[in-house]
Amino acid sequence: MTSKWLTSCGLAALAATAWCVPARATVLTFNDEYYLKAGAAYSSVFAGATGNASSNGVYQETATGSPPTITRLSTSGVPGEYIQNTSNELLLFGWSQSLNYGQQVANVYNLTNPTNGSVLYLQYKVGGSTTPFNFNSIDLHSNGNLQFTLEGLDASSKVLDSAVVNVTGNVTNTYATDTFNWAGVTTVEIVSTAGLPVNWGSGVLYIDNVRINDPIATMEPASLLLLVTGLLGIVAVRRNA
Repeated sequence: MTSKWLTSCGLAALAATAWCVPARATVLTFNDEYYLKAGAAYSSVFAGATGNASSNGVYQETATGSPPTITRLSTSGVPGEYIQNTSNELLLFGWSQSLNYGQQVANVYNLTNPTNGSVLYLQYKVGGSTTPFNFNSIDLHSNGNLQFTLEGLDASSKVLDSAVVNVTGNVTNTYATDTFNWAGVTTVEIVSTAGLPVNWGSGVLYIDNVRINDPIATMEPASLLLLVTGLLGIVAVRRNA
């Protein structure tokens, strides 16, 4: 009885290995980024930091420590965010934020209208190299009603996933979370649709809390065969019990 139960459990565990998922979920909030004036002390916004801003720009605490490491991301716009204590980063293209000196970034908005595509997108890089990632969800807000197509592309710009997104405008800065769970995309791009105005006008699109690399269950042919074999083994064990 005991040996058969162990065999059954062992086969079930083997079958479970066929269900493969990537790890290390991350939410990019832009909360550890600030716009600093040239000469401003890092310690004015980053606790325990030493040194001063070399020029006007967006700075982030990219590594914790004593003192923490502060990195200038850009002199204008918001190019993305590093995952602290790694060389991994979410890169933003076509996004910005209007900031006063010493102000936290917190969220970003579209700097350009995606009327022709390839101008408003994001990518993930590891050690400076563009890397496929899981695009799980994103918080969206606008002060005007917007509709656009969101596309997930691979390294050859082939569309792997797409969705038409509607954002209902509001003036209360209320964000709504849109979940996609796209696996292994290289670029997430906003492109125009029939419902997208040529000029967004006052309909500015804000994004925040970009969630990436949450596990997404995927099944490959070899893994599927392994799963079926494991399940058949479990059935055989139970018949002999």
